[in-house]
Amino acid sequence: MKTTQCLWYALDRWNQDGGYLVLRKSSHWCMPHVLHIDKVGRWTHFVPPHDLPTPILSLFGFAGNVEHADSTQAKPISSVCMFLGTMALVVLGGVWALKTWSKKILKGLR
Repeated sequence: MKTTQCLWYALDRWNQDGGYLVLRKSSHWCMPHVLHIDKVGRWTHFVPPHDLPTPILSLFGFAGNVEHADSTQAKPISSVCMFLGTMALVVLGGVWALKTWSKKILKGLR
């Protein structure tokens, strides 16, 4: 089992393979869930093997699995959750970028 979260998994795939990012309401709470679609239309996303004790833990990473389909019905998301989710995506996406860049810089120094 790998430890990450849905956004970082999808950003890794997008950065390495291209394709598309897709947002839908999480099935665990009111925040967005991020999925990746590759160039040939295959869906993948990172999910916990069972419900997390507290949904906010999903923001900090968890041990989970990559699924190759999404059978969850995409329900509407409230504007408040959309706003909070967008802020979380911006912050966590920025952290992902800094982490990715620093790894590349450190690798280049070796």
